[in-house]
Amino acid sequence: MSRWWNKSRLGGSGPSASTLIGALLIALTAAYLYERAPFLAAFYNNAPERLVRVNNLGRSHDVKFAGRDGVRSCEDALMVESIGVAIVACDPGRERWNTVMGVFLPDPVPGADIYIYDYKSASTPDSEALQRVELVGFPGGSDLHTLGMAFDETTSTLFMTNHAKAGPRIEVFKLEVNALKATHVRTVSHPLIHGPNSIALVSSEEFFVTNDHAIPATRSKFVSMLETYLAPPTGTVVHVDLRGAEVEADVVARVPFANGIEILNATTVAVASTSRGAVYLYTLTPRPLPSSSQPNDDKAGHKRTPELTYATGIKVPFLPDNLSLWRSKTGETKLIIAGHAHAPSLTRFAATRHICNDHAELSRADPETARYCETATAPSWVSEWSEEDGLRHLYVDTEYPSSATAARDADRGVGIVAGLYAKGLLVWRE
Repeated sequence: MSRWWNKSRLGGSGPSASTLIGALLIALTAAYLYERAPFLAAFYNNAPERLVRVNNLGRSHDVKFAGRDGVRSCEDALMVESIGVAIVACDPGRERWNTVMGVFLPDPVPGADIYIYDYKSASTPDSEALQRVELVGFPGGSDLHTLGMAFDETTSTLFMTNHAKAGPRIEVFKLEVNALKATHVRTVSHPLIHGPNSIALVSSEEFFVTNDHAIPATRSKFVSMLETYLAPPTGTVVHVDLRGAEVEADVVARVPFANGIEILNATTVAVASTSRGAVYLYTLTPRPLPSSSQPNDDKAGHKRTPELTYATGIKVPFLPDNLSLWRSKTGETKLIIAGHAHAPSLTRFAATRHICNDHAELSRADPETARYCETATAPSWVSEWSEEDGLRHLYVDTEYPSSATAARDADRGVGIVAGLYAKGLLVWRE
């Protein structure tokens, strides 16, 4: 017995350590590739020439404002249903400065603009329906490069993520819709807000914000690309509290390529994981209120940050970008998921917009690039989901490219799709 035991300890007849490590690596690689298979399959299945088109938008849809100068690359659109208008942020400068996709070209890089779109009546002329908002007191000049937005209607407070050349931050404006004026209130910066993408408001002084990457492309294009395609859980969801003298921020979840975020109800938060082709649902545990015996819990050092606990995921056959929520007066609620069907098409589309949308650049382009500009597209995908009805696809096509956000006013039967690199907006009416 003792001889057998000693022989076994010396590795005489058992598998070697290298064999065990090799088997473990093979098993881990196989499990990883199995999980990544749908993402990789989309590279083939969702190519523009093979894409299965879907149109469940309703009675009609049109691409509006495509000819308006500057109304392009409108990543986010918020519908203020109480007054029948949408807040739209458009950043033509994204063609030359994109910190998520790693496009960094020399100046001039124009800044973003905010627009108010009155969508109530289809008969309103486009020239009157879409109006530019004046930015008052914004200290950054043209260094405004928007991604996500959120609007607190009670206080008329507009939050915008800004991937400024001066550094990542969140800009806060007081928005006067009727006056078409947005007055800058403050800039929110914090080390944990290093790649802000999308915002979900708890109140006018408290919100969640996603950071899509741990290492933005401004620091390393290569590492950022690895994050995108290998999909480690290095993106973050950060809870931000503005009520104190200092900005309070805490990481509450880690998500691969954390993108759109939406608070579904008092107990559920949805986060889009772009590189995993999924929307993660988290259980929200609100922070406790201060007790009467300890009315100043924050000052006493007691953390009151809410908790996000992973509950389940919604798999989608595309790369989800931004999320929105629609509710009807009858109580029906659904989550809208907009995103990108084919990553390689989007990457090339993004890299050539500064040529294709600029007459001077296009005149100097080589013949192959010039031909590409005539036919280029980046397929869009919009779906809606509810726990009762599951996932339903609304729009899958190349007519309107690079869908980043979709929103719907259910009671008026109007919806909007905003494209990351599209010209104008896709508007549908039911």
